Amino acid sequence: MNPHLISVRLNERKQRGVEGNKKLAYLIDIKTIAIVDLAGGYNLGTINHDSKIDWLELNETGRKLLFRDKKLRLHLYDIESSVKTTVLSFCSYVQWVPGSDVVVSQNRGNLCVWYNIDSPERATMFPLRGDVVDLERSNGKTEVIVTEGVNTVSYTLDEGLIEFGTAIDDGDYYRATAFLETLEMSSETEAMWKTLSKLSLEARQLHIAERCFAALGDVSKARFLNQTNNIADQVSKEYGGDGTEFYQVKARLAMLDKNYKLAEMYYMEQNAIDEVMEMYQELHMWDDCIAVAESKGHPELDNLRHSYYQWLMETNQDEKAGEVKEGEEDFTGAINLYLKAGLPAKAARLAMSREELVTNSDVINRIAAALIKGEFYERAGDLFEKIRNNQRALDCYRKGNAFRKAVELARVAFPADVVKLEEAWGDYLVQQKQLDAAINHYIEAGCSSKAIEAAIGARQWKKAVHILELQEDRGNTRRQKGNLSLSFYLISSSPLPISSSPL
Repeated sequence: MNPHLISVRLNERKQRGVEGNKKLAYLIDIKTIAIVDLAGGYNLGTINHDSKIDWLELNETGRKLLFRDKKLRLHLYDIESSVKTTVLSFCSYVQWVPGSDVVVSQNRGNLCVWYNIDSPERATMFPLRGDVVDLERSNGKTEVIVTEGVNTVSYTLDEGLIEFGTAIDDGDYYRATAFLETLEMSSETEAMWKTLSKLSLEARQLHIAERCFAALGDVSKARFLNQTNNIADQVSKEYGGDGTEFYQVKARLAMLDKNYKLAEMYYMEQNAIDEVMEMYQELHMWDDCIAVAESKGHPELDNLRHSYYQWLMETNQDEKAGEVKEGEEDFTGAINLYLKAGLPAKAARLAMSREELVTNSDVINRIAAALIKGEFYERAGDLFEKIRNNQRALDCYRKGNAFRKAVELARVAFPADVVKLEEAWGDYLVQQKQLDAAINHYIEAGCSSKAIEAAIGARQWKKAVHILELQEDRGNTRRQKGNLSLSFYLISSSPLPISSSPL
């Protein structure tokens, strides 16, 4: 068996909180990799690839897999997330650095090094004139061996960056921070600070997380964590124990993760209602703040609502302010705000739902004028029909090409206009290239010639013939022209034999 097509890792590197780490990766067939947990005896994943695989290797912790295909493309597979990423093309050499998660590979004339494989898009590259043949690590030094013609040269990797990865895997975040502080900021260093910030937050090592965000220039998060650390340190000093277990600290960490409902839960468990409301006010999440105040019958509820409304007006959020007024059943005020926000359709919806507003001619006229100005003719028609101004409703429906509503209204209020509306509906559908739909409307309007033209345009030959047969005899010349026109289309376009035509 090709040793490059199977990879086994048996407790090769100690990890925080992990015991019995035994992983196996191997080929099921030339394009499929299976990954197995030997300790648990279950499958961790299967990778289906589109090309023959010629090399694979797990990292020492068994959390990531590198593999290369016959097209010399190098891929990284994260076992936990099942995400596959193509990291390099034209890869002629690849190897994990022993004792770390650093990757060394060659791409044509470049040596590529990933000091932080969690950010595969960030690689350090060096130009080469030869081929990488080996990787050696001993006495705190890692060298890449390269043959350049008859000569052999070595490239020394940055041991500090390698040690960072090892410190991360060992869970020694103070050691990782110490390494990073000796380095100048670069794309690789920035990626490592981000990795450390995420891991230190998860481990609740908040002083390290604060240092990370400061290094990344994220002043707001660094300041927020500084305040959080002060709370945790004060609690630990006064009461002993782990200050990060204090409810305020846990709530602030949930806020940092934008999980505000979790933060609310931590506060509410301690009945810290004012702190929940203060959090939501600082975040301008007024709806949530008011909801908490309502659920607890807070005495400042009315003041909160007033403050919320004032803030909405100051920030020109007229639509939201209108919704607040609507919730308070100040419907006239809500309509005024909707109109101010340029939302006449929303104002019309509210007006038509309230009988007292329907009878207010001033309100209705202002809404209707705004709808017509905004060319919301159909909605204006609905409004006029609601107040039984049928003529204006019909005019608006016609302007808005809402012919279905226009015809339905005309059948009740203006029966004499139905025929004209059906013809106009057909004309509109023809303009919209909906010839098939126009035919029946022309028939309803008694416009047989237009119906025939629409049927011919829609290639509905049988329907055209049927309409022609139903016409009253209006003169041989007109009949002959219709026959000739139809015959021309039948001869040139119809899939049916001419002999089958009723003509």
